[in-house]
Amino acid sequence: MLNIAITAGGTSEDIDGIRKLTNVSTGLLGWHCLEAVLDYFHADNRSDFHLFYIFTGTAFRKELNKEQLPFVDFVPVTDAESVYKAVDELTKKVPVDYFIHSMAISDFTFAYAVSTDELAKEIRGLQKDETAVRDVLENPASRYDVSEKISSEDDIIMGLKRTKKVIPLIKQNNPNTFLVGFKLLKEVSEEELVNVANQLAGKNQCDMVFANELTHLSENGHSGVLIKSGKAIARPVGKKQIAEAIVTEMMKL
Repeated sequence: MLNIAITAGGTSEDIDGIRKLTNVSTGLLGWHCLEAVLDYFHADNRSDFHLFYIFTGTAFRKELNKEQLPFVDFVPVTDAESVYKAVDELTKKVPVDYFIHSMAISDFTFAYAVSTDELAKEIRGLQKDETAVRDVLENPASRYDVSEKISSEDDIIMGLKRTKKVIPLIKQNNPNTFLVGFKLLKEVSEEELVNVANQLAGKNQCDMVFANELTHLSENGHSGVLIKSGKAIARPVGKKQIAEAIVTEMMKL
């Protein structure tokens, strides 16, 4: 039995129960990857596989037919922390053979909101004590409580803290997993895309990376470079074609 995991969508980080920090990821590429995996196995009438689809609420989804449904477990997530927990639990429990990590996970999550005036009062007189200033900036006493709506009467400052990285978990928990990573950059050349993708691969033991540039993102015009063993092996155009190229190359093992 082959186990395949796919992450899709963009995370959403709560600010005050009404407002959120999120990103523009639609999860469409992840869904195309799911469809490409199903098509790959069903084309040969194979049933020796199972999919785990980890997705956010805003991620694109369609209805699967009754023949496809038994092969997929849907795992809903919301913020970066929930993704971390879901991936950690899955990769510790299941020997994942292939992992397509296409989800756009926020690098930062909300830490606090505080009135600019109130924060100024806290740090007044602390200018020469860098440690004290840092302590206040990391955890101001005048911060809004997480359960209350942030007032619109004052200018505010928001503090963000880094989220835990998900991608290192995958090989850490399942060293034999074939891992497909993704890298999005802005206004860079293909040479730079390949260089940064190779850095990602080296750091997180990715077996393959799809790297793309922000201005090349669209449903039909979405393009990028598929990189394996340090070299560009394909330049598919269109999300469906990208997904098919990823799955075809991945399943060559």
